[in-house]
Parts: sequence; C-alpha cells; structure tokens
Amino acid sequence: MMKKKLRTKNELVGSAIERMRGKASNKRSVLLSMCGKGMFTLLVVSLLMTMTASPVAEAAGFELSITGKKMLEQTKNSSTASITEALRKQEASLISLQQKDGAITQQTSTLYYENKEAEARLKIRLKQHDADHIATLNQDVINTKKRYEPLFTLYSSLNKELALARKIKNKELTATVKAQVDTTKVAVTLAKEDLRRKQDKLTAAKKTRDEAVKKVKTSLSQKDPFLVQIKSAKSNISAAKKRFSEEMKRFNLIVKKKEGAEVLASLTKLATIAGEIVAQRESIVALETKVNQIIAGADKLLK
Repeated sequence: MMKKKLRTKNELVGSAIERMRGKASNKRSVLLSMCGKGMFTLLVVSLLMTMTASPVAEAAGFELSITGKKMLEQTKNSSTASITEALRKQEASLISLQQKDGAITQQTSTLYYENKEAEARLKIRLKQHDADHIATLNQDVINTKKRYEPLFTLYSSLNKELALARKIKNKELTATVKAQVDTTKVAVTLAKEDLRRKQDKLTAAKKTRDEAVKKVKTSLSQKDPFLVQIKSAKSNISAAKKRFSEEMKRFNLIVKKKEGAEVLASLTKLATIAGEIVAQRESIVALETKVNQIIAGADKLLK
C-alpha cells in the first residue's frame, strides 16, 4: 500500500512539474507582453502630449498694430526731442521684450514636455521594477507547493488512517501506520522548511521592491511645491496679459491724439507690463528646471 502511494506521489509530482513548466513559459510571455505594453504606453503618452493643446501659455504678443505704429511715428515726429527719444526707447524695449517672450515661451514648452515624458518613463519603470525577479520567486513558490502537494496529501491521509486504527483499537495496524506517519513527518517538516524559505525570499524581495518604489515616489513628490509655484506664475501671466490688452486698447485711442506725454505714459506702461510677463516666464523656466532635476534625481534612485 505504501509503495503504491509513493508511486502515485511520484507520478503526481512529475505531472505537476510539467504543468508548472507550461505555466512558467506562459508567465514569461506575459512579462514580455507587459514590457511591450510599457513602451507602447510611453509612446501614447508622448503622442497625446503633442496632439493636445499646450498647457504652456502662448507668447503674449506685445507688437503694436499697424495703425498704432503709424500713429506712433507721427507722434514722435511732432514731439519734442526728449519725448521722441523716450518714445523710441520704450518702443525698442517693447520689441525686445516681444522677442524675449517668444524665445522663453518656446524654452518653457520644451522643458514642460521633457519633464512630462521623463516622469512618464519613470512611472513605467516603477511599475516594472524588479518584476522579473519577483515573478521568478513567486513561480518558485508555486512550483514548490505543487511539488510537495502529494507529500502533504499523503501525510494527511496517513494521519486519518492512524486515527481510524486507534479508533478500532487495532494495535498492530496502529503501530504500522504510526511508523509510516513518523517517517513521513520528517519529510513533511523538511518540505515545509523549504517552502517557508522560498516564501520568505519572495516576501523579502517584495518588501525591498516596495521600499525602493516608495523612496523614488517620496523623492518625486519634492517637485509638488514647484508645480504650485508654476501654477501661480501662470495665473499671474494671465492677469498681466489682461492688463496689457486693456492698456493696448487705451494706447490705440491715445496715440490717435498724438499727444507725446500721454502716448509715452501709455507706452511705458505697456513695456512695464510686458516686462512683468517676461519675468514670470523666466521664473517658470527656473521652476521647470528644478522639476527636471528632481525627476532626474528620482530616476537615479531606481537601480
């Protein structure tokens, strides 16, 4: 009876191992598929960011209208030398700020998308971090459980037989079955220790993975205050652009009168507001640069 059960055990273990090999192969295929999906996700993120409307504020546009320029020239020609010189300086300042605003806006846009793509890549890495190693350890635990399953089943069956033998008070049968139980118990103890070691390795690997991911996410969260500041700067730009637009309407009315002093005051105000907008854009560039450095630093933590 004992030999028959052991033979059955070996057949079951062999069958279990073959099934596990098939599942391991499927697991590898799934992991490869996941990697492929990760790259596809990154590609989709990149495409969506280029197709959707830019979250970076467009260049303000400080250029005077054709009529405004014409009227300004006539005002300069009819004003005193000092007023004319002041008008030329403010006009030149506005033109310079217009060019600077366009360049900074482009720089901001480039930084923004670089940061978004870098963060998207990092998040994919976080999801896949140590996945192969953990999958291998997990599969080892599954395989080990399957391999020892016949042994555990046999041990359970023998204990039931022992209980039955004791119940019918058959001393000879009880002694025979108890000897089998004692022998099998040693193998069961060793099997459980082996299974526990493999499970502990899996648990430790998951803990290490989770700690590494948490460390990266904590580092990545350092960018949040800068994102708040960027949002505030964008709000300031929007408010300044409204003030610039209102002042531009006022300028277009004043310049028609060709009163040098009034035109200069309005043109100076336009240049001042334009300077505020450019300054806010420069602060955004500095903040986006800090965000870029934080993402890069977090990425290096993930080995």
